[in-house]
This record gives sequence, structure tokens and C-alpha cells, in this order.
Amino acid sequence: MSLYINEDDLECRFEDGGSPVWEYEGRLFTGILFCNEADGTLAYEQECENGYENGWYCSYHTNGCKDEAFKRHHNHMVAGTYKRWDEDGKLLGSM
Repeated sequence: MSLYINEDDLECRFEDGGSPVWEYEGRLFTGILFCNEADGTLAYEQECENGYENGWYCSYHTNGCKDEAFKRHHNHMVAGTYKRWDEDGKLLGSM
């Protein structure tokens, strides 16, 4: 079972020119971090492994539909994985 932790409950340090490294309870974080808007709606989710943003990132429109999604490897977007949707869920484009 993966940990699903609010970004506010994680520690973030920066290395390699500004790349975030996430920690939870003193250990490198492996799981999914998420962030909510002020009204409590989900803003985004990011998979992490050993402190790095590894795996899928997905942000959401305020109505809950996906906004954009892409895969990261060691905090960098993986080419060819980016997609963006409008508020009605229509795919606007990918690259």
C-alpha cells in the first residue's frame, strides 16, 4: 500500500540546482503526495520514489476533471507523456 500524504505534511529540501527532494518523518518519501486548493478540492497529485518526483503527475480543474498529466523521472518530465484537457474533459493536446 502506497502512502498518500498531503504536501503540507512533507519536508522539502532542494538540491542539484533547485530540484525538490521530499522527506516524510525523516526518511526519503515514497508514495503519492497531493495538494488541495483552499476550498479543499484536489489541486494535484505526484508519485514519488526515494524522495524524487518519479511517476505520474496530474493536476485537476476545480470541477474535478483532469487538467494536465505527465510522467516524471528524477524530477524531470519524460518526453512524449504530456497531455492537457479542458474543463469538460476534452483532450486539448499531447506531446
